[in-house]
Amino acid sequence: MKQERIFRLLEALYGDTIKKESALKSYTNFLEICSDEDKTTMEYLLHVVNMTTRERLRLRNSIAERGYELTPNELNQYIFLLLLAIHDHIESNLQ
Repeated sequence: MKQERIFRLLEALYGDTIKKESALKSYTNFLEICSDEDKTTMEYLLHVVNMTTRERLRLRNSIAERGYELTPNELNQYIFLLLLAIHDHIESNLQ
């Protein structure tokens, strides 16, 4: 997916978006992880996409313990980027 489209989607869905550089780097990293097609990793990533609010809070706390503070809005954006990467990976394999 083109980076401008990613940014437009983030801006359309979220009021206060993460930095463009961070969004692009994260999307690219997620896409690379998906391309490895490790079953256990993919199952975990799909779980992350489908997390409940309580599970997302636990994930935020786990990330904060590693030194990266994220607001709920920021975490949602990173999860959205993960979802885009999964979608794009699947689409590229269907073609």
